[in-house]
Amino acid sequence: MDLASLNPVIIPVLHPAPDRLSGREKNALLQRTARQALFISAQRSGVTLGPLIKDERGAPVPTNGVYWSLSHKTYCVAAVVSGEKIGIDIEEIRPRKSRDLFSCLADQDEWRLVPDPDWDLFFRYWTAKEAATKATGVGLKDFKICKVVAIPDERHLVLDYAHRLWHIEHYWYQNHIISVVADGRHIRWSPGIEGG
Repeated sequence: MDLASLNPVIIPVLHPAPDRLSGREKNALLQRTARQALFISAQRSGVTLGPLIKDERGAPVPTNGVYWSLSHKTYCVAAVVSGEKIGIDIEEIRPRKSRDLFSCLADQDEWRLVPDPDWDLFFRYWTAKEAATKATGVGLKDFKICKVVAIPDERHLVLDYAHRLWHIEHYWYQNHIISVVADGRHIRWSPGIEGG
């Protein structure tokens, strides 16, 4: 068992084309593919997952002592297992019409960390905050109190949230960004595994 390292798995959603499915069919395909990624992450970490259940808030419940997190967008999914609370998020990098979203996501002090924030940084912030808030089981409602406090380099962010610092690592795959709670652990990204 190797839970000292993280093995996030990213799978493109190819067949059937998700944009041609109904809402319910599409959601089922994305959930199925995300769970496939999760089982690959578990296999690479040398752990066996039991039943995957969520609590009353919709947060994943540890299975066989293993924490897990998954995320999906229309064309990609990401998943990871860990020996500690964990969060992962994936978003497609798509500029929006209005920059008003910037002030909804982070305050002025957070945006001052970079002279000219762009949409790539917006999605780094978004996925980092989502990964950290997923790890606590809270999710989106805590975005405003989850603060970006440092940007060490183009692949890492540090957040101040829930009375501690969260170290986040980013990975880019196709036109998506994936963020995972790293907290000093070695990360072995597995991108582009063929999925369903």
